[in-house]
Amino acid sequence: MPVSIRSHSFRDYMKRTTGLLLLLPLLLLVESSCSGPQLSQRHPVEFTSKDGTKITCFEPPTDVITKGVKADAEIAAVKFGTLLKGTGGVSVDVERIRQEVPVDVSSFEAIDFRLCLQYVNGVLSKGEYHAFTEQIIPAYKKNPPEKPAPDVPPVVPPHRAEPCGPSFTTTRRSANFVPAWVSVLNRMREERNVHDLQNLMAVWGRIPVGLGGTDLIQEALFTLNCLEKDGQLRTEKLDHPSMIGGLVENRMIMFLKPMMTIPE
Repeated sequence: MPVSIRSHSFRDYMKRTTGLLLLLPLLLLVESSCSGPQLSQRHPVEFTSKDGTKITCFEPPTDVITKGVKADAEIAAVKFGTLLKGTGGVSVDVERIRQEVPVDVSSFEAIDFRLCLQYVNGVLSKGEYHAFTEQIIPAYKKNPPEKPAPDVPPVVPPHRAEPCGPSFTTTRRSANFVPAWVSVLNRMREERNVHDLQNLMAVWGRIPVGLGGTDLIQEALFTLNCLEKDGQLRTEKLDHPSMIGGLVENRMIMFLKPMMTIPE
């Protein structure tokens, strides 16, 4: 009977031990997934410095390092190396460097390898390089810089429709001047007793910057023709017309609706 008890106890012990061994990898996986960004598997390479010191650097994974990442990493490593060298490894501005480290892990690993090579070649001292490995790397893994928001293309306003179609006689698109001339026509109707092209030009006032007198008259004529086709007004030649600016003949304007509106 004692032998039977010991046998059962041993089997129970082995079952519990086996279960714990099977559970251990899962626990390690969970722990690693909750401890921030992890550096990927990297191949160690041993170098010998000028003074005979053996230094092990870890190459970044070649399958994830693109030419662009490699080039950017070289530039960043030179920059960070200068910052580390300027402090001698003491009073390193960890936050400043952490914020300037690329967000993606592959770029970070490439920078780490380049800085290690600077240490091998004597560009960085042991203290300066260790400032990176013992201060910057832990800070990066604990609180990596946030990924920048994706670039959002600017909102392009919808292309405004051109009243009465495009104008081939004016400098600007009709959508940019017809609304203004419609407003001036309504003002002339309220302010002037005589409604003609000459008074319309007077109510408009100064010529806008970038335009000439001919441009302005062509815009007014286009707007009048546009509204006439839309049935909002009618124009007639005068028996003894005068010239406006020596460019076009004056003409009468007769309103057919209480208010001029922009044609659709």
